[in-house]
Amino acid sequence: MIKLNDIYFSYDTSTPVLTDFNLTVSPGEIIAIQGKSGSGKSTILRLIAGLEKIQLGNIYLDDKLINTAPVNKRSVGYVFQNNALFPHLTIQKNIEYGLFNLTRQVRKKAVLDVAKKVDILELLQRYPHEISGGQKQRVAIARTLVTQPKVLLLDEPFSALDTELKATIQSDIKQLLDDLKITTILVTHDIKDAMALNARIVHLDT
Repeated sequence: MIKLNDIYFSYDTSTPVLTDFNLTVSPGEIIAIQGKSGSGKSTILRLIAGLEKIQLGNIYLDDKLINTAPVNKRSVGYVFQNNALFPHLTIQKNIEYGLFNLTRQVRKKAVLDVAKKVDILELLQRYPHEISGGQKQRVAIARTLVTQPKVLLLDEPFSALDTELKATIQSDIKQLLDDLKITTILVTHDIKDAMALNARIVHLDT
């Protein structure tokens, strides 16, 4: 379970992005934060991930306060809108990037397991410029899931995909989330994305 209690955040001194924001996500639940540009959707993800510093309020993961926890100690996986893949690394090296502290054999097994789950086994020796946008999205999700996070954060994961490809990726991700039962927070400006994942919708007022 993840809880955000009375969150306040501002990027400057005059205009708060979030004021007294509260959110509770149950274990295994999929929620979608929906709102217009500038409403604070991505800011919420960045606060949960530790990429922005809490100003007021508290964030709990499984009842443990994580306000000051380092990014790599939060057990939170973040899939960025632009995929953020390393262009000079193969897909396999991209996926295993966060497993540097494990043995080569353990890393290889973990990569193969997650690549099979997201259907990208045949891509492992390719480079990001050699695969499609939909495949890059699968790789980004695999790279996040391989670290076995308790919470998965998805920031506009479908915005760069055309309509036909989007439907396929949404179906694949929905099946994956159902299988893994991982707590998931999706940020989107399009309510149809939330409906495709059968997510509980949280509307942000601007």
